[in-house]
Amino acid sequence: MLQLQLFKNIWLNKVAAVLFLLFLVCLTAYSQYADTMTYSAKAQLAGVFNKTNTTKSFLANNNLRFSMMKKHTAVNWYGSWIYGKQNAGLTNNDVSLNSDYNIYDKNQRIYAWGFAAYDKSYSLKIINRFQGGFGFGYELLNSTVLSLNLSDGIIYENSNLDQSADPTVKDIETFRNSLRLKYALIVTKIIELRGSNYWQQSVENKGDYVIKANNTLNVKLKKWLSITVVMTYNRINITQRENFLLTYGLTFDKSF
Repeated sequence: MLQLQLFKNIWLNKVAAVLFLLFLVCLTAYSQYADTMTYSAKAQLAGVFNKTNTTKSFLANNNLRFSMMKKHTAVNWYGSWIYGKQNAGLTNNDVSLNSDYNIYDKNQRIYAWGFAAYDKSYSLKIINRFQGGFGFGYELLNSTVLSLNLSDGIIYENSNLDQSADPTVKDIETFRNSLRLKYALIVTKIIELRGSNYWQQSVENKGDYVIKANNTLNVKLKKWLSITVVMTYNRINITQRENFLLTYGLTFDKSF
């Protein structure tokens, strides 16, 4: 049984690595013919610390993003690490790596996307989770003040769960419908709200769904530097595991 579990973990890691390399190969082949390529790098460092006479808690929520874009294509790589302790006990040690590839129509309203992600989470009791799939999206609204983007598609998921989360739930292997709402609200030149929120419903079990939400409030100090408040929420309904994080810090954003 241990050997089988080890084999599954190795297989998941290899699949995630192969899909990630596939994105790189596709991008390299396509960018050779690019007229203009724009690059963007973003680092978000946020957290919260609390200490009283009897309690000490710490939580860090750090994110990195690198994007390569031209007129009709965009490739994004994301990485995040959430780490938290309360007194001497670990509360969070959550890692997420993902990549997406997007191809837009000539009006940049309709696009096709491909997606691959790898997660492990102490708080959600996920030992390993791989997701990969494809779908389509549509720009519902795109103005200088507000943009709304809706996308939908099918993804494959293979999750290795910590049985302490719910001993009755075995490892998950399923296809999900992945629905995403992404928005950006530019309140003023220095204040903006951005969010990306997912509902991922299993096609086999209506009680098995995943919610992912990441929403930020940015106050720009400079073009490349912002004070940021981050709200992160995750839920795995089949095991009733969830986390809610509210942190603040700095965002460094540079395009070149």
